[in-house]
This record gives sequence, structure tokens and C-alpha cells, in this order.
Amino acid sequence: MMHTSRFCGFLILILLVFGCKPKDPENPYSELTYVVNNDNPNLEAIPATNFAWLHEKIFRPTCANSGCHDGTFEPEFRSVASAYNTLVNHPVITNNASNSFNYRVVPGDTAFSLLHERLTVFIPNTSGVMPLETSGTDWVENSEMYISKIESWILAGAKDMYGNPAPSAEISTPPIIYGLAIFPHDNTTDPYPRDAESPFGIGAIEVPSGLVDVWIFPYQEQAYPTGFTSIGLYASLSATNFVPTITSPFAAQPPITALDFGDSPSQFYYKATLDLSTASSGQTYYLRCNINDGIQPNSTEIPSNTSEPFWYLFFSILIQ
Repeated sequence: MMHTSRFCGFLILILLVFGCKPKDPENPYSELTYVVNNDNPNLEAIPATNFAWLHEKIFRPTCANSGCHDGTFEPEFRSVASAYNTLVNHPVITNNASNSFNYRVVPGDTAFSLLHERLTVFIPNTSGVMPLETSGTDWVENSEMYISKIESWILAGAKDMYGNPAPSAEISTPPIIYGLAIFPHDNTTDPYPRDAESPFGIGAIEVPSGLVDVWIFPYQEQAYPTGFTSIGLYASLSATNFVPTITSPFAAQPPITALDFGDSPSQFYYKATLDLSTASSGQTYYLRCNINDGIQPNSTEIPSNTSEPFWYLFFSILIQ
């Protein structure tokens, strides 16, 4: 169990992020173990063309400041999911005198993306060119490069972090998985570490053969945390060919609190037990999740064959 001081610090963080709400119901999981899986891969290894990189390097440190885009008003940049959902094909609130803009980000078109306009042009009757507050960030030194990366992302179709095409306007975004932790079977305190000597900058999670428990943090803006209709886990020796595979269903559990890919505390509700008893030392298995949120017409595969290859490394395990 975690120390009381650390747990109290975590509760304070949650209150600061989500605001104080009077008479909240009692938390039934108040005594849960807080797992600090500090072996998350370094997001510096993500290509700068990926939305997760844009969030990690630009939107979260520069824009999610207190009183700004921290949940106080949209766009909401606290998490990679909320940032994407409140940007891409999301209706604007402010506009120019000609009402030229309909959406904050229009995939493939910077000229009609209000986000790009707010970063580069002063629009009268607005608060000014964004970002307004840059102290403590590297925006001033790197603004041209950062704006160029945002432009490239928009022009390439404003895909989500897993390479999924941008949803049409007014259509709910597909679910994502923004956290992965693997533990010994029936253990929730000692997550397996990643390979620290990986030449790719993103190491596989090192596990023994046998039973291991895989925990994930899925997210969809309209889905209750335990409301996903089905999530399947697949493991293959090929990063792109998942036939034949080792399979296991995820099931909702009383959550553990662990760090997501952005190193923010999140609740992981879903666990699958993977049987790797036939695996041999030195083999690398790639994981894939098939998730249905009950909202999209089809299930979403994470990562998929259209995802950038570094995601295969995020979702990989190395047999010790």
C-alpha cells in the first residue's frame, strides 16, 4: 500500500484538476493501491508528426495553464484525449469579423482551422494571439518549429494519436487506450519494467513466461469508464499479423490508479490475464486491443496496421 502522504497528494491533485464539487459521493475505492509505473516510455521518442507529441510538447505544457485551457473552458488541453476531442472538427466559439471559421481544426486545411489562426494572427475582439502565457515554457524559443509541426499535422489529416482518420464533424471520436501496465498474475503493486537498453528509445515490457495481468486505461469522451461493451486482448509474434494469436478478454475490475502514457494518474479499470506459458526466452510479443465503446458502428483496433510503428513498441513484451 502507498504511504498516506502520497495518497493525500494524489487526492489533492484530482481536486485541483477537476474542481471542487460539494457533497460528492463517498469514493468506494478510497483504499486502493496507487501504482507508480515509472517505466512508461519517454514520449520524446514519439515522432513529432504524432498528435501525442504535439500534446506532450505544446498543448499541455504551454496551454493547459491554470485559468486557461485547463478545463476552465474549451479547448481543453489537460489530456491528449480531451485536446483532440475539443479541437478536431469541433465547432468554434469565437470567430473573426467575417465569421470565416466553423471548426477549430479542419483536417487537411490550415486556412480554415481557427487553431492555426489563433496561433498566427491577432483577431479583434479576442484575447489575442495564442498562447497568452509562455513563462516557464520553451514556446518563445521554439514557436516557429511548433507551429510548423501543428501545420504539418493538420495538413496530413489531423489524425489521432493512433493514426485513425479524423471523425466527421459532429461525430463522436473513436476510443483510445492511453495507459498500459503489466503485473505478475494477481499482483497490482509491482509492474514489470520496460527494457531500459532498447536501441529504439521505447523498450518492450520485460515479463517471464507464464501468467501475467495486463491492465489498460481506455477512454472515449461519451463512454462511462466501465461502459465499454467488449475489449479483447491479442498477442502475436508479428507486429502486424495477428493470426494465429494468444487471446484473452478484458474484464472491468475495481480500478487501480497508475500513470498513463502522459505520466498523469489515471484509473485503470480493465484487466486481462495473458497465458504466456508456451513462450520462450528472448521472444517479443506484440499486443493489440480490439475495443467496442457501444457508440461507434465498428470496433476500434489499437494499435492497428495503420498506426505508426513506434506504437507497436509501446504495446510489446519481451520474454525474459
